[in-house]
Amino acid sequence: MFTPVIPSSGLTGWRFLQRTYDSQLENFSNSAQIVRNTEYFRENISKVTSAEDLTSDRRLLEVALGAFGLQDDINNRFFIKKILEEGTTADDSLANRFSDNRYKEFSAAFGLGPGEDRQTATIGFADDMVLRFRANSFEVSAGQQDESMRIALYAQRVLGDLASPPQKSQDRLDAEAVARAVADFASSASDDIEYFEQNIGQIATPEELLNDQRLLKVALGAFGLQDDYEAIVEFEPNDEFSVSPEWVKIKEVLEEGSISVVARANELENPAYADLSRAFGFGIAEDFQANDFDFSDGITDLYIARSFEMPDGLEFDQPVIVTNGRFELEPFRTDDMSNDAKWFTLMGEPPLRSLFETALNLPREFGQIDIEQQLTVFKERARAIFGSDEVNQFSDPEKLDQLITQYVVRSQISSFNNGASSAAIALSLLQS
Repeated sequence: MFTPVIPSSGLTGWRFLQRTYDSQLENFSNSAQIVRNTEYFRENISKVTSAEDLTSDRRLLEVALGAFGLQDDINNRFFIKKILEEGTTADDSLANRFSDNRYKEFSAAFGLGPGEDRQTATIGFADDMVLRFRANSFEVSAGQQDESMRIALYAQRVLGDLASPPQKSQDRLDAEAVARAVADFASSASDDIEYFEQNIGQIATPEELLNDQRLLKVALGAFGLQDDYEAIVEFEPNDEFSVSPEWVKIKEVLEEGSISVVARANELENPAYADLSRAFGFGIAEDFQANDFDFSDGITDLYIARSFEMPDGLEFDQPVIVTNGRFELEPFRTDDMSNDAKWFTLMGEPPLRSLFETALNLPREFGQIDIEQQLTVFKERARAIFGSDEVNQFSDPEKLDQLITQYVVRSQISSFNNGASSAAIALSLLQS
């Protein structure tokens, strides 16, 4: 079995390990034991259809747990089975109750819980697990010589992913394009919208609405009746008709309301006429709405949503709902965690917690204080040392290297005997 080469402790050993990592990992991965385990996993993992299948095969389980740094749980078969069987979709599932996020990642990766899609037979799954198993096993082997090297390697491998926001889905990108289009249209139509909001409360009859073309443009546009609006404004009076047929139709739609089944709005095939009539409430036994406090906002939001044109080349099959003049992106939120959530995640993952506690020079007893106080201290120390309390800063390779260097140096200092003189410590650091 290939053993990682670490010529010395401290920065010298860490820098050597960094430079030779690829070649050492390759040699380690080609070791007979690693090859046997990974080949068996590739050949058999697709047959796994349940938590029982996985936990009853120790060779498969060794690779599965090792891929997530959970190899110490290899003998806790019942516990691991529960983690897999309960999945991660329920907030109270066993994996979700652990502060150590690795259990949740492990369970979610296999997809053997209720309401989840089984992943064991999907293309690329075995390859991904094997790569993770090799990397983590190499870190474990390095840690048998120097635990700080294992933690540093682990942080270098996983912290960047935690710190980096996830890639936006195509749905999110499309939604953002729609949001920009909505904003552009709202800006271009701002004069009409402002006029409507300032004047709609002053009308009292359908005729007053129909005779104000700027109000009518927004009112009909809000219900997708732009063709009627254009016919009304383009009509040229003649000896026979002073107004267009569309003008008469809209007047009847508004005057007769929408309560009676024989009202004009209900006789027309397009339901938008009934919606228009109902929205204004001019009809008999209806409540007049145009001078209500929030009436204009609702109509202008509809006008924006139904009047703007979809950007060229954009395929978007979701309903466009505008609120306060903006397209609502809430359903298309990214999966990126808040900064505090990321701190809690790394605080709950033992290797990362150890790295940050050491790098930020926190005492061993630190973990015994209230968790919210721990969060405050972690952020304050990070801000003082690295200039920011954002976990996302460590997606920058230079910042990540600064963090790990800080950890390795402090680990080396703490490894000296308490009785070592300051001169001896300084000499050792200079030599490394």
